[in-house]
Amino acid sequence: MVRFAAHRSPALACVLLAAGGSRRLGRPKQLLRRQGRPLLLHAIDAARAAAPGAPLIVVLGAHRTRLRLVLRRAAPDVLVAINARWTEGLASSLTAGLAKVPHGIRAILVQLVDQPRVDADALRNLLNAWRRRPQIPAAARYDNHAGVPAVLPRSSWRSVRALRGDSGARALLRDASALTLVNMPQASVDLDTPEDVTAWRS
Repeated sequence: MVRFAAHRSPALACVLLAAGGSRRLGRPKQLLRRQGRPLLLHAIDAARAAAPGAPLIVVLGAHRTRLRLVLRRAAPDVLVAINARWTEGLASSLTAGLAKVPHGIRAILVQLVDQPRVDADALRNLLNAWRRRPQIPAAARYDNHAGVPAVLPRSSWRSVRALRGDSGARALLRDASALTLVNMPQASVDLDTPEDVTAWRS
């Protein structure tokens, strides 16, 4: 595990979930291109701009050989967490990401790679809202529910590790006793099917 000197430990780390197999899409969604660059790199850029200096962990599973090549060329400084159990669902990717979080981190910003309209400004708004009440989770609100992107403070990590199957952060947020919500309609666009990609690009 990476360790930082106590006085330099950042409060936040970013965890980008990019382990899925894109079964319904039929090709790696992480490598779909926007303005000539893979969505994986756009998500990394957004996290870096919103949380400069924060450690960035990318969770890989399916297609990890191809994706690691992209990261080595374009983002060699990210921390890579390999989820060998990615077929079990989002819960295993969250757990894999947490296992790579450096010592001294007090919260994680969880992102998905397939929300192409979530940019640095949206993430900054979420982080600013979280910083007003850093002891409780903060989440995007869209389609009448709370979901990812979300900021999960250390007090919620035990619950994250207890998740199973395809229950991701949304399940944890749904049961949270206190929650900061930030309107983020752009997070409602995710890319699971060819039809989703066509609608996004049009």
